[in-house]
Amino acid sequence: NTAKWLLIGPSNAWAMFDLARNTATIVPLSLTAVITPAVRVNSILLSGMVANAATITVTSGGPTVYSQTYDLNAREVLDWYDYYFAAFSTQPSLVEFDLPPYTNAVITITLTATTGNVECGACVIGTYEYIGDVQYEAESDTINFSTVTRDFAGGTSAMIQRRNVPRTVQSIVCAKTRVNRIRALRDALGGAPAAWIGLDNSGDGYFEAMLIVGFYKRFSINLKHPNNAVISLELEEI
Repeated sequence: NTAKWLLIGPSNAWAMFDLARNTATIVPLSLTAVITPAVRVNSILLSGMVANAATITVTSGGPTVYSQTYDLNAREVLDWYDYYFAAFSTQPSLVEFDLPPYTNAVITITLTATTGNVECGACVIGTYEYIGDVQYEAESDTINFSTVTRDFAGGTSAMIQRRNVPRTVQSIVCAKTRVNRIRALRDALGGAPAAWIGLDNSGDGYFEAMLIVGFYKRFSINLKHPNNAVISLELEEI
């Protein structure tokens, strides 16, 4: 009844399945989600996490066919000062591409924390499509929606802080034999969100910078080489 109710966002239980980065499921100490996709899936992305450990288990008709546990504790040590005084942190994102693709799979995700709350900002499950290798000189950028008003002398008179929206720009090299599948994927994802993962190693220093859950703004395929195509891809977070 829209006369009496206003949609302001997902409930806490469903926030991790909302693709917006500013919503998260938050519970104390342990979070468990059980998902039955009812279709074949082979990939999972968890992002926006605050947890010390994660376990992903897949069962099919009762027996366990996949189970992995991950230590999410992390600490960036860049010099001796960091070694002695830097705070401990946790890995915010995790991706796996090797889930067994059973049609009757039941996927159980468990996140645990030693103290405090567990958070999960996004859980994306589906079937991956490899479109090529990201080349060097990729860019990580952001769209700033904050506004700053200056007076006649150039001084700051008003500042309204709003969210930043991450975006990336990258070139991708793919084999000629994949071009038709990639063109079909481009058509299917027109105006639709997806998880775009530039690196498949969650522990790589560039992984978070090249991770976008969103949509493409530019997806051109240059056919200038006889055996390989070059994709120009611009992505924007949802």
